[in-house]
Amino acid sequence: YSIKKLEPLYMGEHLRSDGEGAVAEGADSVVAYHEFREMRGREPEEAAARLASLEDYNAYDCLSTLRLRDWLLERAAEAGVADRVVARSLDERGGELSVEDPVFARLMSRSGPAERSERTAEQQAYAMLATAIDYNRRESKSFWWDHFDRLQHPVEEWRETRDVFVVESAEVVADWVKPTDRPRARNLQRTVRLVGDWAPGSKDGQSQVAYTGPLPPGVSGPESALYGAGFCSGIVTDPSNPRVVELRESRKPEEIFSNLPVALVPAPPPRTEQIDEAIYGIAAAAAEAEQLPESAALDVLARRAPRLRAGATGGDPLAAEGYVPAGASSSGLPTDGTTLENVIAALPGMDDSYVAVQGPPGSGKTYIGSRVIRALVERHGWRIGVVAQSHAVVENMLGAVVRAGLDPARVAKSDNQSDDVTWTTLRDGNVEARAAFLAAGRGDGCVLGGTAWTFANPKLVEPGGMDLLVVDEAGQFSLAPTLAVSVAAARLLLLGDPQQLPQVSQGSHAEPVDESALGWLVDGRQTLPAELGYFLEESYRMRPELSAKVSVLSYEGRLGSAQVAGQRVMAGAEPGLEVVVLEHTGNRAESEEEAREVVAQVRAHLGLEWTDPSQSGGVPRPLEQRDFVVVAPYNAQVSLIQRSLMRAGFDGVRVGTVDRFQGQEAPIAIVSMTASSHGDVPRGMGFVLNRNRTNVAVSRAQYKAILIRSRALTAYMPATAAGVVELGAFIGLCS
Repeated sequence: YSIKKLEPLYMGEHLRSDGEGAVAEGADSVVAYHEFREMRGREPEEAAARLASLEDYNAYDCLSTLRLRDWLLERAAEAGVADRVVARSLDERGGELSVEDPVFARLMSRSGPAERSERTAEQQAYAMLATAIDYNRRESKSFWWDHFDRLQHPVEEWRETRDVFVVESAEVVADWVKPTDRPRARNLQRTVRLVGDWAPGSKDGQSQVAYTGPLPPGVSGPESALYGAGFCSGIVTDPSNPRVVELRESRKPEEIFSNLPVALVPAPPPRTEQIDEAIYGIAAAAAEAEQLPESAALDVLARRAPRLRAGATGGDPLAAEGYVPAGASSSGLPTDGTTLENVIAALPGMDDSYVAVQGPPGSGKTYIGSRVIRALVERHGWRIGVVAQSHAVVENMLGAVVRAGLDPARVAKSDNQSDDVTWTTLRDGNVEARAAFLAAGRGDGCVLGGTAWTFANPKLVEPGGMDLLVVDEAGQFSLAPTLAVSVAAARLLLLGDPQQLPQVSQGSHAEPVDESALGWLVDGRQTLPAELGYFLEESYRMRPELSAKVSVLSYEGRLGSAQVAGQRVMAGAEPGLEVVVLEHTGNRAESEEEAREVVAQVRAHLGLEWTDPSQSGGVPRPLEQRDFVVVAPYNAQVSLIQRSLMRAGFDGVRVGTVDRFQGQEAPIAIVSMTASSHGDVPRGMGFVLNRNRTNVAVSRAQYKAILIRSRALTAYMPATAAGVVELGAFIGLCS
């Protein structure tokens, strides 16, 4: 109910009716500000009038909000319930703190014009640094807002929220006792069996436990809220019955309680103090310097070309391999060898800069990264860090480094998630073990894997102590944490592809510090310019007929296929992209028609003779269920397709969203677009037709991709220029 409708009740003589040209409501204020920005250059007087009307509207709105508050307090007093009105304390979690910070102010004073397009690269870098100071607080803001909102409303209103488990019944299985596996532990532990339901789309992960008041120790919530939430030791969902969850809780003996939970709710984001301090340190140093300092991260932020030492075109004489770099790009990066040779040569030729490598699907990015790491450790005794957005990505690179031939004793990581650990395991949380490993690697070289929390923390990794930090999947690693981890190393190697799955951001930022490091360097283009790094031009995965489609979609026509990819053969099937157009209506996140077509396509191709020269000596074999991947945009469609395949006896076919399959491949990839039309799409056409996600889905295929779609899916006119471009790209792919 609009506050404007209530104003006659309390504004009295201040009640106004808006005159000609005045801003009357929120939507008008957006228009007025847009008009002000457009007019201020050519019509300054009219622009000033627009700004004045906007200021007047905001002042009146603030007064109206204050008067409404006063009026409501008067009504509470009349009703005899004034004593029940309790002011809520301010919770700063997720709030911005940097606005009054002197470092923020100094950086913004150097950021130049308000319009980003009018700034120099250095001015933009200052603006980005200032914005990065509160990056993590803004990223967490949406979580805390949602969290506090949930706790203040009845559980029935948020039981359908993803990652929420609503408790139907709770039974204490084991009351507060010392854990048998840790007899010296001070805390007591209890186990509670919960029966209830997970909301649709929920995933296994960490949760908080919600209770009604009075709240037990360790549980908190907004003042006067219906619920509070607190930590737990762990939850385990019964694999045979997803409605049953075993909850483990731990408390000091003096803090035990008998309360039973009412729900499980999403856990908060991890704490980021060390990352924030690392970013702030870089920002403060830049604010104090007379000009933007030269460093690897700030080179990326200012989009400066990689800086090699004067006269250097690479610092690694590969005489044993008969390679000495002679040619160079306009930035001085060597270009005469293979990409692998060029990168190995370039990195020792710089002191505090970066090398970027863009690797499209199947182009050997991990192969190159692992061999660069091995060469620099063995030849130069470098200590090298490997960081990424997730443990899985880091561990994939570490495994590749070991397979490339580096001694596993020189490769280490703690908190391993993989079931196949081939490197040295450091005990979780053991700072001394990590320090000893790095000390042993001084002079002889070593490789340490970790996340941003590892490399931004001076207690875990000495600032500047690594010779090189490899940022894997730098197309998904945002600029702010790139700044943070850069404090650990003298050089950065950015590996990734901004044309694949995009960087996911939860916050809204004044400057694009949530853009990925590689995405920022590419700057709206589809491929990395030669002066900024290397583009891997051959896919070892896709047949030429398929890579040609993907190349036009996402790589400006620069991506081709390696010879081995063109030698793959499937008898009875044409290589490339096949588009299957179906007639269906009203499908949003599920499509029975497309699920049936997926089953039909699997049945039609299963058993065809498949020959891959790179596997099994090139001996032909029949296609098996494991040779298919099926990709859908929504979890609901994934579940529907899985059920349909199981009923048909094809339970060995892999099915998931693109997020699951990045980095994987199969002879055949089947893509279900699911939605019937633009009016049926639950998350907008920008999600369904997203070029990055389409690229990843189609490029899982080695030989043939099959895209299943509704005829009406593209029968609409987007409201934005960007939407027109995305629609055109998808139509072009399908043609």
